[in-house]
Amino acid sequence: MQGIQSRRGLFSCLHSECDDGRESGLDAKGITEDLDDLIADFYSEALDRLPFEAMTDEHAEKLLTAMRSGSACVGLLDPVSNIILNTISALPRDFHPEPHPPHKKARSSKRPAGAAQPHWIWSGISRLSYHSLVGFLVGYFGCLTDKQAARYLHWARADLALAVLLVEHDLYVAEPQPPDPASGRTQAALRCGATSGRHPEPDALVRLHTSPLPQQRLLAAAPFLKPGGRNLTLDDVATVTDYLRYQETASLDLQVNMLPDGRGVVVHCRNFKPEEGKFTIHTSPIKNNDGGFGTVTVIKEERHGDYFASLRDRKSIVTSTILEKALKASHVGGSSLMSCGDECEYTESLRMRLHATIHALYLKAFTMLPSNVSRRLVRYILFAGHCYGPMDPVSNIIVNSIWHSRVFPLPSSDDDGEGQAYDILNALSMLRVEARSLKGLIALFKANFAEYCSTQRAMEHLCSSSCHLSTQAEKLHGFATAAEAAQHQQHAALGSFLSSLTPDMLDQLRPLLSSTTNNGTTLSSESLHHVECILTKELRETAALYAFAPEEAELCQVAKETVLTKRAEYKNISLFIRSQLAKLLKKYASENPQEPKYVPSVICGVIETYYSDRDSYHVNFVAASESAGAADNQLFFAEINVPCHQSKPNFCRPLCLTHTATGRCYYGPASSTKIMYPASSDYFGCDITSYGIKNTERMIDADLVFNFRRDEQFVKDVVKYYEDQKALSEWS
Repeated sequence: MQGIQSRRGLFSCLHSECDDGRESGLDAKGITEDLDDLIADFYSEALDRLPFEAMTDEHAEKLLTAMRSGSACVGLLDPVSNIILNTISALPRDFHPEPHPPHKKARSSKRPAGAAQPHWIWSGISRLSYHSLVGFLVGYFGCLTDKQAARYLHWARADLALAVLLVEHDLYVAEPQPPDPASGRTQAALRCGATSGRHPEPDALVRLHTSPLPQQRLLAAAPFLKPGGRNLTLDDVATVTDYLRYQETASLDLQVNMLPDGRGVVVHCRNFKPEEGKFTIHTSPIKNNDGGFGTVTVIKEERHGDYFASLRDRKSIVTSTILEKALKASHVGGSSLMSCGDECEYTESLRMRLHATIHALYLKAFTMLPSNVSRRLVRYILFAGHCYGPMDPVSNIIVNSIWHSRVFPLPSSDDDGEGQAYDILNALSMLRVEARSLKGLIALFKANFAEYCSTQRAMEHLCSSSCHLSTQAEKLHGFATAAEAAQHQQHAALGSFLSSLTPDMLDQLRPLLSSTTNNGTTLSSESLHHVECILTKELRETAALYAFAPEEAELCQVAKETVLTKRAEYKNISLFIRSQLAKLLKKYASENPQEPKYVPSVICGVIETYYSDRDSYHVNFVAASESAGAADNQLFFAEINVPCHQSKPNFCRPLCLTHTATGRCYYGPASSTKIMYPASSDYFGCDITSYGIKNTERMIDADLVFNFRRDEQFVKDVVKYYEDQKALSEWS
């Protein structure tokens, strides 16, 4: 046995129903009230550090108004510094604090004139900040409940960066890191947090924490934007407001004006100092056809500098005494909390996290396959391309799909030709194979590591290994058991096949298939042909033992009509979406001349969303490069609006299959997001579909379109589906 980690402390379960038998250390007010009091104390400290006494009464009142309206403690600094920074950012941009007249009597209190006591001032504001912090964590991870987020925030003392580390610790992230302000995921979560706390200008708060500033400017703020920093002066407030003006003028760095005669343009670029930024000019000559243009020029602006979060030493966050105390507190009496069962909130978070990881693995498999192979193998990936096996998960998906296509070919419909290509228009069909793969992975882990028999323990290790079990044992066994748990139609045959792959065969296959070896690039058709040649002998032996002609039931007239109707609808939607994607890729190529030109390859997920003024299709698809010299595929997201409104135009953008990108792929037992979205708060609430994973086992639509079954039960299901649809139509 190799690579099995010791269990980590479960911060999610501390002070929850899983932790009833232990001393919580909290008073009767509970987690929420405790956080409210803690945040109120932070506001009192921020109030003391802001220069109210040095201002005139008028300016002090404006500063207090800003504190009451826009001072949420959400941000990437420590909570008090976030309050101070957000308060100043909420001031009017023409705010110039004037010093308190020297001849007037100084105030005897540090509170602004007329201000009430802190517990009266901050009761409402601290609760809004609480909602902002919870909203950030829930948005950032997509697999936490509000109650879980509150428990993490309690341990982190309302410090978002520390709370993120605690969550990543529980989710077995290899190297937990504080949120990166340059990340779209962080920016979207900040906006989600600001909206949850009813911040008056969510976009302004996001810009404040995620727009770079020249390093010299940031250093001037270091003494007062840190834990326990000094009190601010009027000059400090003016310094920060100057920073904000600089951030807000980014849209003016590059200005384009049309000449009066309309036959030219003038581009004005800000005269950056070397430490402030630069412009790069990309000129791409193109073939000049009759009536066409000969050159495309792109000017890219890049601001240099760093973020307010850089004022905080990232290493000090990781080694924080708060984090150390929380780690120790999670091990009472020398043993970690292990009383929670397989149905607690933490287990559900792990499950959601794993479904997101597995979803990314399937997207990666489609991205790595050549166009002609991926569209041919779509049915087999969805039906039997499970991700458990003796290799890495992506390689397992490909090998298991090839094996099934050779040994147990799926039924062909009358209008199927050789190499019939398919698209995934119902995203639930991929969700089904992903949910089954997770069941198989859990069963495989339990079969190989019996001493860690709980589902929760299995999922913890799957999270830590990114579902790659072959690195944790010299030789895995129990593949048939895993396939049976995963509801594989030919579990005994698959188990026999995977067990028969010798170390020599695996050594030959890994360099051809491994996503690590290929760095995620597209595999060549030659490599896949070589894979099939290596497997041929084993495929023949497996076929001799298990292959048989499947029993096919005769479809009645009602079933035939239903099947033909669904397939006609499928083809029409596929043609429509493909035509729209081709247009969007041409538009994308014109806007990004420095990148390869792409054509649609395989559609791997479609969600139809309904708005008051339009229908909208959200699409994940793989695009293939037209250029012979750039053979790599690219995963895209597209939004297609019908009808297309000028205010909401169609667009597509590339997606990066990184760990942070998969963080927003949300799954749960009662709801699910079944495609990958860009890291934008606009999509955080999209496609939270009723029934979620539970809705995948009776998917008659996918079975009709992909022709997965021809058995008697299938015929009965088709007839029942027809009768249900007819009854619904008559009722409507």
